[in-house]
Amino acid sequence: MSGAEERLANDPTSELWGEHRSRYRFAARLARPGQRILDVASGAGFGLDQLDQAGGRAVGVDYAAHALAEVRRAQPRARLVRADATRLPFPSASFDLVVSFETIEHVTDACALVHAIRGVLKPGGQLVLSTPNRGFGPPERHASNPFHVREFTADELHALLAETFSEVRLCGQRPQAMYRYVPFLMVDRDLSPATLVWKLMVRLPFSVKDRLARALTGRPFYPGEDDYWFDPDRLDGAHALVAVAR
Repeated sequence: MSGAEERLANDPTSELWGEHRSRYRFAARLARPGQRILDVASGAGFGLDQLDQAGGRAVGVDYAAHALAEVRRAQPRARLVRADATRLPFPSASFDLVVSFETIEHVTDACALVHAIRGVLKPGGQLVLSTPNRGFGPPERHASNPFHVREFTADELHALLAETFSEVRLCGQRPQAMYRYVPFLMVDRDLSPATLVWKLMVRLPFSVKDRLARALTGRPFYPGEDDYWFDPDRLDGAHALVAVAR
């Protein structure tokens, strides 16, 4: 797969941990017991467990040998394949569900990725795909990431997927309203007292700030996988887009 590497480690203290796991939870709700599921760019592999727990038979594919080795050490029974995401080495129509989260913005040929995924899906199968929303925040936010080849607006992503799939539905991913402060969402200058307090807290060790947040609010410091929602009616203000294509 062309494109630079940018991966979330298997790290529950990361500000992105709940965000990523919530996507797998979203996809797992679409799975049916016994279905074959492919996770394209499976990375640290934490999503494979979630998909298996939903009753599916998940296979992870990734180009990075070291990422696959780490997964094998943590999950000896995981089904893993090393391959380029744009040239998937599986028979046609062999999966019921394919997930690919935060991958398409890294590849030089997004069309090839979509076509490769469509090729391994069974008739009536579904793709669940996520990518940063280029319509969220200032333009410089999307021009400064050296790992991203191309980011998409909602209209661009819909048009790309509609070239290959007959049904495409987009949702905007966002944390629940009580999480006003999330590091990757802090795109506007804000010097209000509450924001300054949060900026001081975020510098503390994770165990300290998380314990404080739970004591004061009853919630973890960073939103968990239960704290995100996927809204098909509000895309513009969402930091990430999640597409379901059939």
